[in-house]
Amino acid sequence: MVKLIVLGLGLPLPSATPSAATFADVPAQFVVTAYQSANGLVNLVTPTSAVVMGGLAIARVPYGTWLRFVWPVLLLLVLLTVAVLTISVLL
Repeated sequence: MVKLIVLGLGLPLPSATPSAATFADVPAQFVVTAYQSANGLVNLVTPTSAVVMGGLAIARVPYGTWLRFVWPVLLLLVLLTVAVLTISVLL
């Protein structure tokens, strides 16, 4: 749940500042890990990231082409991080 909220909030303004709080009896280290992993994934595609847009401009790759290429990889990474976080919380 936290990961989905952070994914939604991270798109307009990418930031690397974690706000750790105990949420739904989940230890703070898992909240921070969820925040950081979601933030990293959003930073790979957000159009407000100078690194992404600069790299695409240098490579002369349109943003739409980049999104079509990267979305399956991002989906796989989201599923993997959700699975790993879920397993780690349950253990």
